[in-house]
Amino acid sequence: MEFKDFLMQEYKLGEKSARDYVTRFNGIVDRGIYKGESKVTPSMEAAIEKEFEKSRGHYILTLKRYIEFREKNLSMED
Repeated sequence: MEFKDFLMQEYKLGEKSARDYVTRFNGIVDRGIYKGESKVTPSMEAAIEKEFEKSRGHYILTLKRYIEFREKNLSMED
């Protein structure tokens, strides 16, 4: 399952909202803030707040939901 599909199923998001999450997540990764960690750290939150001042809440939520998605996918593989 893809992250976008997870968001649409788990959080009942529409296609556009789910795509927005994916775009935000890609921005976090492109800036080197997230590198596969299993939880959001204070330093990651600080980097997000600095990098995405106007909508940092959306980016932090995106990262938390991505980590949730990743954990659920990993547990399904076991």
